[in-house]
Amino acid sequence: MKHKNKISPLKKGICINIFLAVLLVCIFVAGCNVGQYKISIGDVIKTFLGGGDHYCRLALFGIRLPRLVLSVLVGLGMGVSGVVMQDLMHNDLASPGTLGVSAGSGLFVTIYVALIKQSGTNPIVMPFLALAGGLLSAGVIFLLAVKKGQRIQPTKIIMTGVAMNSAYGAISMFFMFMLDSTQLEFLQRWQSGELWGTDWKYIVVFAAWLVVFLLMTYYKSMTLNVINMGYDVARGLGVDVGKQFIVLSVCAVALSSSAVAFGGNFFFLGLIGPHIARRLVGTDTRVLFPASGIIAGIIVITADMLVRGTPYLANIPTGIIISVISVPYFLYLLIRS
Repeated sequence: MKHKNKISPLKKGICINIFLAVLLVCIFVAGCNVGQYKISIGDVIKTFLGGGDHYCRLALFGIRLPRLVLSVLVGLGMGVSGVVMQDLMHNDLASPGTLGVSAGSGLFVTIYVALIKQSGTNPIVMPFLALAGGLLSAGVIFLLAVKKGQRIQPTKIIMTGVAMNSAYGAISMFFMFMLDSTQLEFLQRWQSGELWGTDWKYIVVFAAWLVVFLLMTYYKSMTLNVINMGYDVARGLGVDVGKQFIVLSVCAVALSSSAVAFGGNFFFLGLIGPHIARRLVGTDTRVLFPASGIIAGIIVITADMLVRGTPYLANIPTGIIISVISVPYFLYLLIRS
């Protein structure tokens, strides 16, 4: 009796990732046609190839393309960061938002806007400030939740992160009372998930930052697979869990902090993206990382298309739309857990 050859989970995951990448490209191209100034798909392609009139080039390269690229980058950063945190913590509800990392990044950006920023925003300063805030937040949470000589307890870390999240939010609110109306409006929209860094100089810095830490994270994918099997199993296989925990945590914080710095506080992306991806491709991080990042990018682009294409939502930050879409799924995860 002949046995049918079954496709391996890794090959299946690769095929699904290719499909997701094609879907992302299709949605990306469709997003080029969404806005007040209508451009047909044919004109979009013609403009990409060097044709098109002045208004098409201005709308596409000056307004829509930077926003779409930023959406994809934010999705990649938050999606991959969420996978790392959930696997490290062995908890479905772990994410940059629930662990307080995003709030720590946001606090440093708030202090920068309140005390230092006078005019313009340095594209180099923002990601480093967000990273410093995220790392400080993660360090404080780790010191409070993990005692010397004891093993890592993910649940305790998450509960500490939730508490610190509230504390950082209160401190940020204090500094917001020191702002003028322009600064206050910027921060309110940024905290709601406004894709503000739509200038190419910000996008170049953001992309370079992401490439470095995405490569570092993907290099550790097999290590994370072993850690995901359990801390004791990982130690038995020769993995230095404490050291790898810190390295992977720094990578996750760097990815989420840069996304927060340039795209605002997209709380649910790091939670929802990994869950959807895990249902599609499984738990192997070699295929889970790209799937989660692509899915998160698709969510951001879709939400942003709703904002730009619907007159009633024209002034609403993209992050609010993502939250509205994601809340039911988050409640489902909370109830199930």
